[in-house]
Amino acid sequence: MQSMYNSLFRTFRGRLAMSYVIVEFLILVFAAVLIYWFLSNQIYKEVDDALFDEATVLVENLEKAPKHEWGFFLQDFTMYYRGVVQLVSPEGTILFSVGEELVGHDKQDVAHAIREALAGNATVFVSTRGLLRKNNLRVAVMPVHVQEQIVAVAILVRTTDDIQRFFKLLYIIGGILGLLSMLISGLVGYRMARRSLRPINDITDAAQAVSNGDLSRRLKSSIHDEEIETLVVSLNKMFQALEANFNSHKRFVSDTSHELRHPITILKGEIEVALLQDRSPEEYKALLKQLFAISTRMQHIVNDMLTLAQADAGTLEIPQDPVDLSLLLQEVGQDHLMLFSKRKIHLDMNIQEGLEIIGDQHRIERVFYNLLNNAFRYAPENSTVTLSAVADGEFAKIFVLDEGEGVNAKDAPHLFERFYRADDARTNRQGEGAGLGLAICKHIVLAHHGEIRVVFDERQGATFEVKLPLSNVNPEHAERLKGVLVNRL
Repeated sequence: MQSMYNSLFRTFRGRLAMSYVIVEFLILVFAAVLIYWFLSNQIYKEVDDALFDEATVLVENLEKAPKHEWGFFLQDFTMYYRGVVQLVSPEGTILFSVGEELVGHDKQDVAHAIREALAGNATVFVSTRGLLRKNNLRVAVMPVHVQEQIVAVAILVRTTDDIQRFFKLLYIIGGILGLLSMLISGLVGYRMARRSLRPINDITDAAQAVSNGDLSRRLKSSIHDEEIETLVVSLNKMFQALEANFNSHKRFVSDTSHELRHPITILKGEIEVALLQDRSPEEYKALLKQLFAISTRMQHIVNDMLTLAQADAGTLEIPQDPVDLSLLLQEVGQDHLMLFSKRKIHLDMNIQEGLEIIGDQHRIERVFYNLLNNAFRYAPENSTVTLSAVADGEFAKIFVLDEGEGVNAKDAPHLFERFYRADDARTNRQGEGAGLGLAICKHIVLAHHGEIRVVFDERQGATFEVKLPLSNVNPEHAERLKGVLVNRL
């Protein structure tokens, strides 16, 4: 019993099925009342009209016939009329009676009808018995005139037993059909609700599986309703994004821990060695320089992690300032001349004048510092690194090209992933970086509505291409820059 109660009233599908039953019941009750009102009025109107017509014919015939022939005429009338026929004198004497005795039965209504008839009014009324009770009667009372005087009152009665039987049969059949209809509606509603809510059960199971760590779980719904399919597709995309995000963070934490473990181990080892014995000030100074270099590397890793975390969270703020891209590239190139000269690497700069973008100058500088440092790391001695920039439609295209070993096809799609290093000759200096530079470049360029990619060509080394929207060519960016400048004034 408790299980049935919970199934019907404590579940959505049970309450929905009960709602169907209640609505069906209310509709049936309303329809039954409406049908009864219409049929009863129509049937009783037809009965009363027929009764009144027969009383009129009877009275007219009595008024035409001699008074001594009334008995014969009434006998003939009762042969075909199936009901009570009475003739009453003005004094209340029963002159003729066939059937149930009415005078004295239900005195008030009959006496009132006789008084109305003696006053010249023909009346039809229903007896005071309940409508559904047996022997309910329809009564017609009409005066009989002879030489313009009322000499008698004719009373015709018709029972409504047949009508009551019809209505009772109608109620029984209607009640049975109504119960069957409500039962069928409840079952159909329950099954429809159960079928419609089946994806909810799948979603619940999938959500529980995901909460327990199974991020590979996906929904498969057998229901092909458009709304359900849209919901399933959206949830699968969400689960896929959660899995990708979780795996990314898991890999990020693992790689970061790995990158920080090495300098921390070195730092701890150097300090332990320094504490084993006393040293000269010069030795302590050299040790501190080494520890400072290690801590600086750790700081760079942490700062890179912070930048990537802000990019992932969508909180990487990009100021909307005008940036002279041509001048910025020239300055970045000049800053690398001394570094490149140490390995006899020639820097060839071919930068178009007048290139202007909107964004964060310091972060754009960081992109090209990272790309040129990457080129320096992998370029062989006595080679050339090319830094070029040119306007191409609404974008500025910047290329950084080295003459190193190039990039393998299998590594190209992964170069901008965090901590990724290729297993080829380009890793001969892998100790110099944490593998976050290109990932940071990608996020900064994307935040400026640009693109960055590596051009795969083993014969020409590695070529990195950056596309940034120009503010002095693109009308939308020009208007955006104008709005920024007006707001700051």
